[in-house]
Amino acid sequence: MQKYWVQVELYTRYFFKVMLDNISVMIYTVGLPLFFLVLNLKDDLFKSLSLTQFTGHVMPFVAWIIMSNTVVQVGEVVLLREQGYLKQYASLVVNPSVFIVSKALVNLGILVVILGLVAGLSVVLFQLAFWTVLWRLLIVLLLVSVPIWGYCLPILSFRMRYQTVNGVINVVTLAVMLGSVAVGNWLNVATTNVFANVLSPVYLVLNCFDVLVTGAWETFLPGYLVALVGLSAIGWFSYRRLQLLPAEGL
Repeated sequence: MQKYWVQVELYTRYFFKVMLDNISVMIYTVGLPLFFLVLNLKDDLFKSLSLTQFTGHVMPFVAWIIMSNTVVQVGEVVLLREQGYLKQYASLVVNPSVFIVSKALVNLGILVVILGLVAGLSVVLFQLAFWTVLWRLLIVLLLVSVPIWGYCLPILSFRMRYQTVNGVINVVTLAVMLGSVAVGNWLNVATTNVFANVLSPVYLVLNCFDVLVTGAWETFLPGYLVALVGLSAIGWFSYRRLQLLPAEGL
């Protein structure tokens, strides 16, 4: 087990180094979500928002940031596979899950930076206290990381050509976000709805942040626990069907 975590640390540092070596990509990764957040909330800028209003207005975009970054990291594992590296590297590690855990830690690091900046912007744009927002955002990130990775991991169990990976990532992200908005507008589903929490990472994120504002744990736990167990099981099943060989030439 010690060797496993040593390898996770090595590959995490390697993936971070690759990302930081390309500073333009790093700025794009961190800056673009914040740009879209500000652009879409232009009507609320420089107004005092309560935490309840912050939940309804800002957190859907935070959910998009968490979801899109996670699915991109899963997609990068697929790209490694389609370039032939996953099979090559798999012979060097005790378990192929080393790559997934390493990418998950990289994703966590990126999201901590982005959410820290969101909290900083909230001070200026929405007149909210920095720590009041930050600690809630970080706890939400910890609560939803495993379920959302479970939500995205099925991508690894399908063969797809290198050229189609980015398209699949975009389709999944748009389907989740637009589907969540459509369901919310048409059916007015509560954020605590069990099925909504399982089917939509947006509702899961909103549910987690809302409970940290309202303290209504009795309505929060059913939806969250079902999502945690159900999506973790989906992620585990998908990992067991992990494809190591590239699709090219098949």
